[in-house]
Amino acid sequence: MQYNRNNVNSLGGKQFEAGVHIAKITKVEAGKSKTNKDMFKFTLEGMNGESTNSYLVFGEQWSDSNLQRILASIEDNGQQIAPIDYGYNRETVQFLTNHKVFIQMKERTGTYVDRNGKTQNSTGTEHKAFLTHEEYMKFGGGAQQTNIQGNTAQGDPFGNSAPMNISDDDLPF
Repeated sequence: MQYNRNNVNSLGGKQFEAGVHIAKITKVEAGKSKTNKDMFKFTLEGMNGESTNSYLVFGEQWSDSNLQRILASIEDNGQQIAPIDYGYNRETVQFLTNHKVFIQMKERTGTYVDRNGKTQNSTGTEHKAFLTHEEYMKFGGGAQQTNIQGNTAQGDPFGNSAPMNISDDDLPF
């Protein structure tokens, strides 16, 4: 074999399918965007080994509302929101890491120029949005996640489930 850098395959892992999913924020990295604005890079992982990245750029008119959306998604996954000053700081990075969120993935569209200079169609999926529980259910969530967990005999069947609505009439005491 002769070495040819153009023949090196990417290490890309398993991608999320288009649609809605429960994911875990496994890593948050603080950095700079291409326009030199403060930015968080999120690594999101699914319960079946999927992974994707998402980015939150600070200093834009929509930055605060996007961060509020992420926090609402965390809260809707039954996790308490810490009373800290959220923004581009260490406390926010530490809080966001290892929390479950609802996400929406979409098919990639458009084209790109490959290593050989040829225009190629984009393939795969990309992160579209963080969702509230209501949006997650509206867009078809719940069934796929419940089936995956409900059919496994190993582990905690409720470990990745969404918040449950239980009335007093349903309780045995």
